[in-house]
Amino acid sequence: MAIISFDKDTIIEYVPAYGNNRDSENPCVVRLKFVPYSRVQHYARIISAKAKGAAINEKIAEIAQEIQKKQFIESVEGISGYFIGDREVISSAEFYETADTELILELIKAMESQQKLSEGQRKNFERAFVGLS
Repeated sequence: MAIISFDKDTIIEYVPAYGNNRDSENPCVVRLKFVPYSRVQHYARIISAKAKGAAINEKIAEIAQEIQKKQFIESVEGISGYFIGDREVISSAEFYETADTELILELIKAMESQQKLSEGQRKNFERAFVGLS
């Protein structure tokens, strides 16, 4: 069987599994880009360059978190169905700042894994959901 991947510029509508979101009638949907291994390595090189000479683990962790946020914001094109109170959050930066750690980590894993991204891809989710009804 062939391996079919995503183009790095294609926007994929991903339905997170977090909090039984995929079972929701109106799930949160995150529009994101696949981050290929070469891009993950690019971010790792940025972390390495910025951390060069930093002897304090806290400083290195701060740099890594800063770059992780940069990767997230560059890779998430938009969000729908995510609310803080009655207000819908659509900005990737605000989403990153307010969402639960587990949700953010799920999205980062999905954007870096073609397989996880396919599993949560909205069109695949909808096909499975329709098949169950």
